[in-house]
Amino acid sequence: MALVRVLDPDSGPATAATHRCVWGALAATVAWVALNMSGVAHAQVAAAVVGLLTVLPWLGPLLGVLLAATLAGLVQQPFAPLFGLATAAFMTLVGVSAQHLPGWLGPLSPPALGAAVLFGAGLAGVPGGLTALLTASTLSTILQRIDGTR
Repeated sequence: MALVRVLDPDSGPATAATHRCVWGALAATVAWVALNMSGVAHAQVAAAVVGLLTVLPWLGPLLGVLLAATLAGLVQQPFAPLFGLATAAFMTLVGVSAQHLPGWLGPLSPPALGAAVLFGAGLAGVPGGLTALLTASTLSTILQRIDGTR
């Protein structure tokens, strides 16, 4: 049972790793938006932890959603429990659709993924890391299709 279902039947472990990283980056982005709107202090750090948890197999996505929902629910606001439930629902909806990522995302080896994210994050922070991840993945696929290796 794979953590992320890949629509391309000829995909290997590099494609699955790329999809898990994209899924983690997407979860971190969604968590940051939800936690920031809920008024959680240091939402960026919490979102990064949620993204890292989401990359872990099996329990990672569940722990990420629970962490974000708990943090949003503990904010000292009148509607904090509602924010917690809304955060969990929003992250789950995005996470379920992210499991069906298209085959054009990848394959990249984990070191190449890490290098792309670190380079992009060094240039422009979290948005740069996310953009570099998607750009490197897309360029890798385009170059492979030009070469005819796929």
